[in-house]
Amino acid sequence: MASAASTDGTARGEETGYAVPARVRVRAESFGLLFYDTRSTRLTYVRSGDGLIAPPFAGGRRALAFAHGASARRPALVRLLQDLAAKGLLVAAAE
Repeated sequence: MASAASTDGTARGEETGYAVPARVRVRAESFGLLFYDTRSTRLTYVRSGDGLIAPPFAGGRRALAFAHGASARRPALVRLLQDLAAKGLLVAAAE
């Protein structure tokens, strides 16, 4: 399986990574993450608590990170990430 970025941005080698497309902005909120798609101006609220970490708005690789102890192997989180990818807010990234 491909790897994901950890909180420090390094690969852990155990989970699928998810990149955030340049047209999507992600902001941390008290409930979790807020996704904004600039194509449609649609907002998507994700109740992830502090388990997911938003990437910076700009920069090279904009990968969604998992907080310490969070894992993309949890069934509910797997479904959430797949749903966000289906909406075009994330892209599964092979590393």
